[in-house]
Amino acid sequence: MLGSYASAASAELTPVKLQLKWHHQFQFAGYYAALEQGYYRDAGLDVTLLEAQAGKDPIRTVLSGEAQFGVGTSELMLNAYHGDPVVVLAAIMQHSPLALAVLKTSGISNIHQLASQALMIEPNSSELFAYFKNEGIQTERLKLVPHSLQTQDLLEGRVKGMSVYSTDETFGFDSNGIEYTLFSPSMSGIDFYGDNLFTTQTLFDRNPELVARFRQASLDGWKYAMRHPDEMVELILSKYTQRKSPAHLRYEAQKMYELMRPELVEIGYINPGRWQHIAYTYHQLGLLPEQFDAQGMLYQPDNKYAYEKLQQQFYWALGILLLVMLLAAIFYRQYHLANVRRKQFETLFLNAPISLLEIDQNGRIHNWNKEAENIFQYASDDVLGRNVFDLLVPSEHSKDIDDLVSSAWKGKKITHSENINVRKDGQTLLCKWANMPIETVDKDATHVICMARDITHEKAMEEQLYQAANFDELTGLPNRALVMSLLKEALADAKRHHTQLAVLFIDLNEFKPINDTYGHLVGDEVLRQSAARIRQTLRENDLVGRLSGDEFLVVIKDLDDADTLPSVIDKLQQAIQMPIEIEKRLLHISASIGTSFYPQHADEVQKLIRIADQAMYKVKSALKQRK
Repeated sequence: MLGSYASAASAELTPVKLQLKWHHQFQFAGYYAALEQGYYRDAGLDVTLLEAQAGKDPIRTVLSGEAQFGVGTSELMLNAYHGDPVVVLAAIMQHSPLALAVLKTSGISNIHQLASQALMIEPNSSELFAYFKNEGIQTERLKLVPHSLQTQDLLEGRVKGMSVYSTDETFGFDSNGIEYTLFSPSMSGIDFYGDNLFTTQTLFDRNPELVARFRQASLDGWKYAMRHPDEMVELILSKYTQRKSPAHLRYEAQKMYELMRPELVEIGYINPGRWQHIAYTYHQLGLLPEQFDAQGMLYQPDNKYAYEKLQQQFYWALGILLLVMLLAAIFYRQYHLANVRRKQFETLFLNAPISLLEIDQNGRIHNWNKEAENIFQYASDDVLGRNVFDLLVPSEHSKDIDDLVSSAWKGKKITHSENINVRKDGQTLLCKWANMPIETVDKDATHVICMARDITHEKAMEEQLYQAANFDELTGLPNRALVMSLLKEALADAKRHHTQLAVLFIDLNEFKPINDTYGHLVGDEVLRQSAARIRQTLRENDLVGRLSGDEFLVVIKDLDDADTLPSVIDKLQQAIQMPIEIEKRLLHISASIGTSFYPQHADEVQKLIRIADQAMYKVKSALKQRK
């Protein structure tokens, strides 16, 4: 890695400044690491870090030229729309840490209860306002007071809700045993990036290589920091600030790791489609036009240094189809050259960094390169002359793959597929294939060059990302964002087919005393078992998801008669009320369940949920009065 900066390191260091968005803390550990490990120096840069100052906008500091780079929120998009020449270089946190905190003692368990309460929401928090809007709450009616940046105002009851960073302020709650609830915009499908590294279009146009070197060195710093959090905590305390305790900094590091997910997503990754979705969220708030194009504000390297880095990432990490097609064109040309070029082709074939095998129309293998040996574990001498379908393809898929390859040489076209293959040791792989027909040297027969790329790990990572984004980690149920999406689909189907559906809002009773008495581990197990019982009680085509805490949402589809719903609720109550045995203790819990119907009550998702939520609170209030 350091070798890639060699040319820059040999020159005189270029001074640049990075404007942070807050005071020194673990939130900026990657930049400290880039300084300490010499990544900036090896990139030819002399970097100065600037702390945020009260009353001074970090974005304006960069736009005015006082700093060349900065750290900002996703509201950089609004700056771009208003004509500020900002360029987002990297998203450090894949998910924003911004959330609304309320105390458990307030009795507030859903976002709608905050609509009439005093709230502190810090500036540049448009994602929170989008959250309210998504939940059908008119933001202009919120009772907002200036944010003091002191959680004591929440603890002493001066406000009922306060915007906080889940990486920071919640440490004080957790370390002091203060129970609280976080309302995150992601609960309503609003998922902004957090801490975006940015610069100006002017600097990028004038010196794109400097921007590329600074960006790469910063990302290398972040990779180091997230692998060595304890080392970074010591560095922060010794060189930058002692404002926070070691425990607080370690807490911040862990929470940032959960938002960055560096084991799943490359640090700094930017998804243009997701930025476009953020733009649409701003449009719903009336801050952007509907057709705003976010692509223009995102980093698009156009210099040799960045291009080579991008090529390397595509080639070795992704190996995308474009490269396969390029190799296909090369091999196709080689096969049509004179015999004097045959040796050159064979060298290229054998040493290509992708699995290549040459087969005839009967599937017999004529050539097998080194990468094919590595992936499928067969030496070339072991496979030449053998049938490729018997060797690599499970018997149940053999005919389909045979037909696909045959269509390549019959139709004289390249065919593509993804299919399961079997290695020599019996392990299965998922491979992406491209099959290209070629003429042999004597032109009497047609062979097929088959190119394979092992995408087993890639698909597993895609599945992990999908699970992390759409399913609740504790219960395995769809999370709020997914169940809301599924409810929208179910409602659309009901409208299309003129059927009824019911929405059930479930809130567990007696859960807080169990959590307080036996601890969060026991509480988590209660939630897991309760979720499983709800799922098992429902029909296969009904939906259930976890909203937050001990709240669940159930959708009963294709409801023939609303009068049958009480029996469903009764079964759910019976299942939930069955004793739960944990650590040889028998625990008891029940549920308050509110309902709404389509089309009788409403024909919109948010209204159906709101009616069910209100009905649930009437049930819970009646239960408290009976006690």
